[in-house]
Amino acid sequence: MNRLVNLLREDHDALWRLLDDVTDDTDTTDATGGPAQDPAPRRPARRLVALLSAHELAEERVVWPAVRRLCEDGDALARTALAQEDEAKRALRALARLPSGGPGFTACLRTLAGLTRAHLTYEQEQVWPRLESRLTERDDATLARRWRAARRRAPTRPHPWLPARPAVLGTVGPAVAALDRARDALRARTAAGRT
Repeated sequence: MNRLVNLLREDHDALWRLLDDVTDDTDTTDATGGPAQDPAPRRPARRLVALLSAHELAEERVVWPAVRRLCEDGDALARTALAQEDEAKRALRALARLPSGGPGFTACLRTLAGLTRAHLTYEQEQVWPRLESRLTERDDATLARRWRAARRRAPTRPHPWLPARPAVLGTVGPAVAALDRARDALRARTAAGRT
């Protein structure tokens, strides 16, 4: 059992590593003691944007409806988490639009890291134990299967305008994800042409 939480934990572990990578990169200074203008944080920041965007959408489609349905205080847990996610999505969107090393990039990245760390901690300490205690073997298997499907079809960019409603996300999410993946492929081809 605990298949769903194990899948969530895999994403959380990857997110924690990326957060450590990007915040370590932004803590460097140049020879004068000022902030380094190294474009290196851009790549892990892009990975963070993609992983966090996909993770949050999959949670909105699968996890929060299950928490609401199964946990005694599920509505309150989900409301708190969704408010945290909404705030992080706005920071993600801002980060995705800022050039690395440009004005505001490091501050936005640190803000996003703080919001994300608080949110991941909330889920791990407040939500997962309650959800795990309520999952039957069948619920766990079904939710794990749905999670995998939602993650495969999730967008790679933040879309804060998408409402956190499973029906809407199930319909619009795959179309938005296809557009995101096409943009990702174009960016990769453009970057490969520059090297």
